[in-house]
Amino acid sequence: MRTINDGFPIKQFNGIDNGIDIDTSIQSSSANYYTYSSRLVKFIVIHYTGNKKDTAKANATYFHNGSRGASAHLFTDDDSCYQSVALNNAAWAVGGTKVYKHAECRNINSISIEMCCSGNSIVSEKTINNTAYLCAELCKYIGITADTVDIFVLRHYDVWDKQCPAQWATENNSGWIAFKEKVKAVLRNKEGLTMEQYNELKNLIEKQAAAISALQIENKELKAVVQSTMVYDYNDGNMPSWARAAVQAAQDYGALVGDEQGRLGLSYKDLRTICREYRCGMYDK
Repeated sequence: MRTINDGFPIKQFNGIDNGIDIDTSIQSSSANYYTYSSRLVKFIVIHYTGNKKDTAKANATYFHNGSRGASAHLFTDDDSCYQSVALNNAAWAVGGTKVYKHAECRNINSISIEMCCSGNSIVSEKTINNTAYLCAELCKYIGITADTVDIFVLRHYDVWDKQCPAQWATENNSGWIAFKEKVKAVLRNKEGLTMEQYNELKNLIEKQAAAISALQIENKELKAVVQSTMVYDYNDGNMPSWARAAVQAAQDYGALVGDEQGRLGLSYKDLRTICREYRCGMYDK
């Protein structure tokens, strides 16, 4: 959480394609929000405008031109971002009635971002990704980490039972989960990846891990085959180091004698047996 004194601390953020400037030229009418010199902020709340098709600039202009009984701090679309309300002020965004679903989150302690619709009241994937980058920037500013995104980044639907954003307003919604994962990825410095690219990378890593595991198993099995067929004729560098002392003791004791050419003809199993006998003191003189 952070006590915010500066109304416009963030000037730019990394969009899905390039840097996006936060335009502060069209401010909301003061009739649409609570004014404070500073406030303690813990939460970021994601909304959608609910219009059939609109832009960040059009929304900023709408709230600038009159008393609307509502507001939001920031508006995002495919290409731009407008800040309508200073961050030290409380937008009228997350309420509706006195009945709240969330125990803590209110206008006074939250920052609200409105995603604009690209058509048919749907928020485009590009706007969603731009919003994720903006959200991550705000998270860094107020102290939300990747590990606490699930606690402090909310939908309007999570705070007060409004179907907002409508395309995410169900429990365990996959689109909402993907959005939060994108925010976490940006916070963990995986910038430049779309959710599709992030998931592709994740799947590739998982496949590579599975392939390495399979190769390790294959190598282990191959090693077992080699060990079962290997013949050790001499007590030299070809023989495992753990077996050499035991084999030498068996030879010194006279229990182990090579053929006419001095070849021992020992298998891996023989080495293990000789070592076991050696540890039991069978070759002590």
